[in-house]
This record gives sequence, structure tokens and C-alpha cells, in this order.
Amino acid sequence: MGEDLFWAIRGGSDASFGVIIAWKIMLVSVPSTVTVFTVRKTLEQNATLLVLRWQYIADKLDEDLLIRIILRRVNSSEEGKKTIEASFNSLFLGGVDELLPLMQESFPELGLVKEDCIEMSWIESILYFAGFPGGASLDGLLDRTPLTRRFFKAKSDYVKEPISEIGLEGI
Repeated sequence: MGEDLFWAIRGGSDASFGVIIAWKIMLVSVPSTVTVFTVRKTLEQNATLLVLRWQYIADKLDEDLLIRIILRRVNSSEEGKKTIEASFNSLFLGGVDELLPLMQESFPELGLVKEDCIEMSWIESILYFAGFPGGASLDGLLDRTPLTRRFFKAKSDYVKEPISEIGLEGI
């Protein structure tokens, strides 16, 4: 393969693929302090309505704020029952004192408070999102052995119309 080709990617089936011949990236300035948070809500805590609201505001959030949602099945507070948990996982390029008013303006329904937030350096946020315990050494990034053996299937997709409340409950 020549130097002008990066890699091939699969398409919708075995017979379709694409070849990457160029790649553009945009660098952004990263401040010395970033803020991360993870707020977890179950169906019993109105997770459906929060996910519905997030769909309408996620693309309109401040450019220094990323909020993603991870949905998973968890044990309910009721014995022997299961529920769905939505984890609102976020990185903000700035301090908590800048983040809180921004969240109050754009997504107050989440109920973010200062105690939910952790300020750190950007490289420490990589450890946070990778699931390393708090205070883990940056040397952990050099160790290619996974912390745990997790098996999962993930899909990231974009929709043109937000999924309705009935659709979310059906999922």
C-alpha cells in the first residue's frame, strides 16, 4: 500500500468498503484545568425525560462542553428487578466555576452540582474516561493490559429526528 493511503473501512456489508486517502484534524487549545463529571439517572429518576431533553440540546451546547450518554441495564433498588441507567458523562475545557452557570443555562434538568464535578488536567481526564481509579498514576497509560476484561458491543449513530419518549421507553 502506498504512503497516500491510510486504511480501508468496511461499509454496510461484506461487499462495500472505502479507502481513506486523506484525513483532516482540527487542534483546539486545551486549558491547564478541565472538568469532568458523570451523573447517573435510572428510569425511576426520570432518565427517559433527561435523554429526551439531551437530544434537543446536545448539538447546541457550548463548544468547550461535551456530554455523552451511556445507557445500560442495572439492578433496580427493588429486589430482583432490573432497570435502565443513563450515565451523562462529560468533559468541559475549563474549570467548575465556568461549567456550573453554563449547565444551569443549557441543561438545568440534569441537576448538576459542584460535588458531581472533578477538576483535573486533560491527561488525567484520559485516565478518568478509561475507568482508572481516582488518583491513578499516569504510568497506567503506558500499561496496555486492560484493567478488567469487559466484553460489550457498542454502536454510535446519528439520527435526523430525536427519538420520541415512547420510542425511548420501547428501547
